[in-house]
Amino acid sequence: MNTESLLQRILQESNDMGAAEARVARFVSTQPSLVLHMSMARLSKECDVSDPTIMRFCRRFGFQGYQDFKLYLAQSLVPSAPFAYEQIIAGDSVENIVRKTARNSLNAIQRCLEDIVPAQIEAGAKLLNDAGWIGIYATGISEITAFDAEHKFQRLGHRCAALIGRKKQWLHAETSHPNEVALIFSQSGHTKQMVEVATAVRAGGGRVVSITAAESPLARVSDVLVAVTPYEHTELLTPLASRLNHHLVINMLVTSMAVISGSEFPDQLPALDSWQTDKI
Repeated sequence: MNTESLLQRILQESNDMGAAEARVARFVSTQPSLVLHMSMARLSKECDVSDPTIMRFCRRFGFQGYQDFKLYLAQSLVPSAPFAYEQIIAGDSVENIVRKTARNSLNAIQRCLEDIVPAQIEAGAKLLNDAGWIGIYATGISEITAFDAEHKFQRLGHRCAALIGRKKQWLHAETSHPNEVALIFSQSGHTKQMVEVATAVRAGGGRVVSITAAESPLARVSDVLVAVTPYEHTELLTPLASRLNHHLVINMLVTSMAVISGSEFPDQLPALDSWQTDKI
């Protein structure tokens, strides 16, 4: 059993768990690397459960105890290769610019494929699909991604809105209800405004799905994390690579939601036609 299949099982079985074990399941599935550095007592405190609950959780998945569970995670969580970035320099020909830009995008997609956890996509899609309303939050360069998500969710028939600007975001976040889900985009997961929005949404009974860096402040206040590795030290085109992978995650979520809804051809939905306008 690899890490992916373990996380998949944890998410699948979480619906059959009691409230205490379900809290452990949510934390482990969103912060597997962090769990490696936590004692059982610390994990118990983080999840507000007892030590015996942690032991029952581990044994549910075939491990003798907490240390065996952590050992398996440690052996399985192998870091991915670094993002291969070809820097565009002054004097590059247009041919080189075209080639490097395309290769950087392809490398970003490959890295996303290696890093993405399908169980996180599944959990996010289920939560979004069941939502009565979806608020989509982003700042800066991620705002473009929020509008892309809004368009695609609306085409699937979901009530949603891209919320741009601090005032509008606070207005909605502070009045969240239990049937609402916030979808939050952040490259780093350290943007104070997005962390505060997530905290406010959950305080009102709403749920939070974040597409951001693992083990970031935003990830820690989310109900479901879809971890996307941020690309550092790549200067000009870093936002391009990260934003591209955020768009890929949107497509994964939308298609998964279509499957959950029973669509016969989830990857060929006419609703996903970018602009349904008159053609000539």
